[in-house]
Amino acid sequence: MTLDELRALAMAFPGAAEEYPFGDDTAVFKAANRKMFVLASVDPAQPLGVTVKLTPEEASEALLFPFVSVAAYLGRHGWVTARVSSEPEWEIARPWVERSHSLVTAKPARRAR
Repeated sequence: MTLDELRALAMAFPGAAEEYPFGDDTAVFKAANRKMFVLASVDPAQPLGVTVKLTPEEASEALLFPFVSVAAYLGRHGWVTARVSSEPEWEIARPWVERSHSLVTAKPARRAR
């Protein structure tokens, strides 16, 4: 699994955008509503990190896999990070990208106060 494969999947959603607000080693993919739905951590010393939002139940199930952990800073909101280093792991994590997109686009964005 490469960043290019993840990019192809993430950018296939209508209105998706790729940004690098945290530096060159973290790609943030945002939905049309400007909410992030996947983060990709690129560290040559580690497998590609794919961070996605899931429901609490889905996150609990995902955490049963040895390559998945609670996401730093976002874990309390249902986000998990998968360190994807093989095709079978990518096949498991791929639907989570789609699920994350559907979760962040399901609710309208909060209005500014």
